[in-house]
Amino acid sequence: MKSFFTKWGLTLSLVIISIHFIAQYLGEEYKVVEAISKALFLPSLMMYLYVQPNVSNKPGKNLVMLGLFGSFLGDVFLISKSLFIPGMVAFMSTHVVNIIFFSKIYSLKQPKSTILKVSSFILLSFCWFIYFQLSTAIGPLIYPILVYMALICSAALMAIHIANHKPIKIIANNYWIPGMLFFITSDAILAFNKFDWSINSPIPHIGLIIMVTYGLAQFLLVKGFQMYFTTASKEAA
Repeated sequence: MKSFFTKWGLTLSLVIISIHFIAQYLGEEYKVVEAISKALFLPSLMMYLYVQPNVSNKPGKNLVMLGLFGSFLGDVFLISKSLFIPGMVAFMSTHVVNIIFFSKIYSLKQPKSTILKVSSFILLSFCWFIYFQLSTAIGPLIYPILVYMALICSAALMAIHIANHKPIKIIANNYWIPGMLFFITSDAILAFNKFDWSINSPIPHIGLIIMVTYGLAQFLLVKGFQMYFTTASKEAA
């Protein structure tokens, strides 16, 4: 089993998320398949990461697994529309863990790049845009959503910050930064759809776009974690 997940874990995750996409596209008759495949997606990625050579004893591994478990809980909660808040809290825990993990690799005390400062301005402007667009429709729930936005944007900025650390530069640029940006994109579309588009002007198969961007986010983040633990962690220490 271990050798299977070491070699085929990512492929299995791709198959699972592809089944989810197809079930979601086909509609109500395949809701059970859609829910089961969504619930299995993160465990398959977690198993793939856990069984990689030399990962089990690496510092930070348990922290990353905790963050992925938070995403798994978020996926399960969000299968039910009535569990939006528990799902959001679960994903908050993921972003908190990622912030801690990234900060352990390259401290915030290190010099800040111009790209980080520009990115901070862009993401802050993006948060204000969402606030002004959706605050009336969301109501009091806007405040926990703002906290969520602050956390996910902070995790993205930490990924951008650690790209300054030479041993991590390739991993951050190729996996963690695009992974976090896909995560933000997915969540932004979800928010606009839940509180605006689905009510005023429904967009066909918008859920598929949400899940494609989310799936890409998790694939990229996990692949980055795997590369960090197996190739770069000693050099980055």
